[in-house]
Amino acid sequence: MASPGTVRLLTALWEGSLDEIRPTLDVDTGEVTYPDATQQLDEQDGETFEVLETLAERDLLYREFQEKQYICPRCEAKGMQYTTACSTCESPQTIRTDRFRHPDCGYEGLREQFVAENGVVCPDCEAHLESLKHLESDAAHICEDCEEVFETPKHRLRCRECLYVAPPLQTIERILYRYYISDHGAQWVEEQLTARQLMVEILEARKLETSIDTTVTNGAGAETPVHVSAHDDLLDDHVIAAVHERPEEDDVRELQSIASDANARATLVTTSGEVVGADTADVIADEGISVLRLTRNDTLRREYEIVEKTDARNSFVGRIADIFKPQNG
Repeated sequence: MASPGTVRLLTALWEGSLDEIRPTLDVDTGEVTYPDATQQLDEQDGETFEVLETLAERDLLYREFQEKQYICPRCEAKGMQYTTACSTCESPQTIRTDRFRHPDCGYEGLREQFVAENGVVCPDCEAHLESLKHLESDAAHICEDCEEVFETPKHRLRCRECLYVAPPLQTIERILYRYYISDHGAQWVEEQLTARQLMVEILEARKLETSIDTTVTNGAGAETPVHVSAHDDLLDDHVIAAVHERPEEDDVRELQSIASDANARATLVTTSGEVVGADTADVIADEGISVLRLTRNDTLRREYEIVEKTDARNSFVGRIADIFKPQNG
């Protein structure tokens, strides 16, 4: 993933215009958003939380626990609200109160059962007491639906949208983080920006008018973000360039589709000098896409290496999957 939006986001963190990305909770709806990140991303990047998690799995961001969010298993609304429920009928319409006990006769009852017009009186033995302080008391809950009185309610989460009440373990739990740029992320941004600038200099040297982090019109008439767009109206020459660390087949096909819609030539820059998979190389050859690599000397060369797809087990998700993988022997 090296979309213009993700480069823009990581650049803001790298340059310091953003110190961190933290979740924002809407107290009315319970929805958690990341407005600072969303502002940097494009609509085509997808859900902000998923983008941040992908960047963290690639070690471009590191994350710090902030809070948990619970999602309704029925309607998938975010931000379920904690509530208590009746231990008998499961109704959330319970009231916390106190249950009193007369130590002399052992009678137990609620406050209104002991308080009479003439003071505090035990309804069982009819003993008059100076105040409620002479009674033993414990917390109690009353259900307004079935009128059950109980000591400990059940813990439940209630959906703000469909009002569904569920045990916490039956809901969808999502951990929310604050995100910061990592050392690897800073290096990644530097390489992206260097490769992009070198591409711009090459195009401008050929007298093409060049734009960075811009949009072009796709076949459906919508504006699509691109890393670099350059054109010469007089010669009717148009080039669209994309910068990726290690491009895969989907990256190449997306670039070719955008370039084709814009009647442009496609140029791909790989900051690692690698493309993933023989199928990706075949698409590059079939579509006549120019590929340049960023060298250690900060120059661009027409050469690249084909590598196998990175093992998913190297990612954060893969490592977690390995932890819970059944062990034999």
